[in-house]
Amino acid sequence: MKTNTIAFVALLATLSGCAYRTSSNLDYEAAKLVQPGPEIIISEGDLQGKKYKTIAVIEVSVKKLTVFHSDPTKEQANKELIEKAKLIGADAVINVKYDSGIGFTTWGYIDAKGTGVKLLD
Repeated sequence: MKTNTIAFVALLATLSGCAYRTSSNLDYEAAKLVQPGPEIIISEGDLQGKKYKTIAVIEVSVKKLTVFHSDPTKEQANKELIEKAKLIGADAVINVKYDSGIGFTTWGYIDAKGTGVKLLD
């Protein structure tokens, strides 16, 4: 009986923890924090008619940690792209591509990759 109780408590602790893990090709520790500015643009295409300078490719991955949680969404991936764009001083992330599925070490994931750019006057 005691073993069942311990197993149940361990299961509850696992399920109540963080449901998602994120990763990126950009390192928070290595980047300078930039003061908040205008809203970051996320676009699956190019910025038609706007001039910009390429800063860096931004890659993020959002993974769900248990089978009991919802699959990661584009909105979660976009939130991570925005955070990374702020770190490098980008005004937009363009040509964003998404990929999702189930991996060897996760119950589900969504990857997003785009180009961080600085808008020119």
